[in-house]
Amino acid sequence: MKGKVVLETKGLCKYFGGIKAVNNVDLKLYENEIIGLVGDNGAGKSTLIKTIAGLYKRDAGKIYINSEEADINNPIDARNLGIETVYQDQGLIPILDATSNLFLGREKLQDNIIGRFFKIVDDKYMKKEAARVLKGLGIELKDINSEVYNLSGGQRQTVALGRAVHWGDNILILDEPTNNLGVKQEKKVLDLIKKLRDEFNVSIIVITHNITHIFELVSRIVVLRNGEIVGEKIKDETNPNEIVSMIIGMPS
Repeated sequence: MKGKVVLETKGLCKYFGGIKAVNNVDLKLYENEIIGLVGDNGAGKSTLIKTIAGLYKRDAGKIYINSEEADINNPIDARNLGIETVYQDQGLIPILDATSNLFLGREKLQDNIIGRFFKIVDDKYMKKEAARVLKGLGIELKDINSEVYNLSGGQRQTVALGRAVHWGDNILILDEPTNNLGVKQEKKVLDLIKKLRDEFNVSIIVITHNITHIFELVSRIVVLRNGEIVGEKIKDETNPNEIVSMIIGMPS
C-alpha cells in the first residue's frame, strides 16, 4: 500500500532481562489503513503496541509519527501525538456511566471563575458532547446515564472505541477488540472499526487471534514470532492457511 506513512518504527526493541520481547521491529502504518498484527501467545504483539503506546519504554530503535521522530516515554506522550489505544480490558470504570468514561481523566471544567478555581466539572457539556460523539459513530445507548456495567460487552467496547476516537488524532491501536463478544456484537464492533477508517480518517493497528476477523478488516497482515517480524502479506495476496503456517513456523 502506498500513501502517507502516519506511524513507523525502525529497529524497535524492548527487552525484559535476557528476553527479547520485541527485537529489531520495522513497521509502517499508512494513512487510512488497517493492518493486522498476528502471532501466537508470547510472539511480542502486545509488547510491541505497548511500547508504541508508551506503556513500556523502548530499549532501542526509533518511532516516527508523520515522518517526524517521536520521543514516546509514557502514555501521555503517545496521546499528545494522537495515538490512542484500547486494550482488552477496555480501561472503563464499570460503576461510571458512558459520559464519565468518555471524559475519564480529561473532565471538562465549567468555563467560569468559580468552575476553574474550585474545579467544578461541567456535567451538562460532557453529557451533550458524549451524546454527540456516540451518535456520530452510530452508537445508540438506551440510557446514556446508565452505569457501564449495565451495558452489553459490545456496547462497552463501542464506548471504549468512541473515547479513543474522540481524544485521538489519527492513530488507533486495538488489542483483541472482539474478545469475549457474541456473534452479533462482534459484527457491530467490526463494522464500527471499518467506519472509523472510512469516515473518520483513522489509521488502525489491530491485534486479534481471530483470523476470520483479520481477513475481514485489514489490508495488510504482519506476522510476529519470538519478538520479530517473520512475514508480511497483502491480505488479497494470501489466505488463512498461509498466515497460520507463518504464525506457527511451519511450511504451508
